[in-house]
Amino acid sequence: MLITAPKTAEPTEREDRSRLRLLLVDADRDRERVERAFDDDIDLTVKTAAAVANVRHRLEGVDFAIITPQPTGTEPDGDGGDDAKAVDDRLETIRTVAADLPVVVLADERTADLTAVVRSDGWTAVVERSEATGRLADRVRDLLERRRLAALSRRSLASLEFAGDAIGIVDPDDEIQFASRSFAMQFGVDHAALPGTPWRELFTAEAVEHLESVALPTITDGWRWTGTCTGRRQSGDTFAARVRLGGLEDGSLVFVVDESERDALEE
Repeated sequence: MLITAPKTAEPTEREDRSRLRLLLVDADRDRERVERAFDDDIDLTVKTAAAVANVRHRLEGVDFAIITPQPTGTEPDGDGGDDAKAVDDRLETIRTVAADLPVVVLADERTADLTAVVRSDGWTAVVERSEATGRLADRVRDLLERRRLAALSRRSLASLEFAGDAIGIVDPDDEIQFASRSFAMQFGVDHAALPGTPWRELFTAEAVEHLESVALPTITDGWRWTGTCTGRRQSGDTFAARVRLGGLEDGSLVFVVDESERDALEE
């Protein structure tokens, strides 16, 4: 069944991005490069932290941070694995005080190891120094908009918890980002373990094929989709699920799942 998505007013005002406040962490050598990357119509305020350990005391009012694999005054050693480990350690320190602060890693090279570290963090992007002028500002805006939408999703999900809907929000990487407790119960999964789970693991192979070939193109075309398919619980048991599927503006998906009383599956 196809249901046209109603036009709604923006649920939260977009934040004013004509003013940005940056925390530059142990990267003084890149300050001029960073400032050049933003248009003249952006009022950029730069705060600095001499070391990542000092971040806690410099975060007030900050919109995003920039870090580098190597501390100021050191030269790249050419070992991408070491750079990735250094970034991982720095991000771990930042995340203890700012779990969802957008962070851009300014690096000489976007190595596979560095990309893997950034992908696992979720709120971080890598920009090569040679591309900073053309890409840095765009990546910052992307991260800030994603954080705004995530906050909106959390508020929406919190309100739906009271309604008892089994709802899950899937990020653009096809992993569960948020899920209601009812959603977790439907699939027999611990609520805390759901974030990061690929949505395809919650359905049979046939159901995934059906959703990919029929439902997702419908969402891409700007509609919502409603139908029945087969869900798979953590125990391995399957169940007939009535699924309502919609899309968000950042490419995320919203699944609302109810156990169907029908014996026949419409696939």
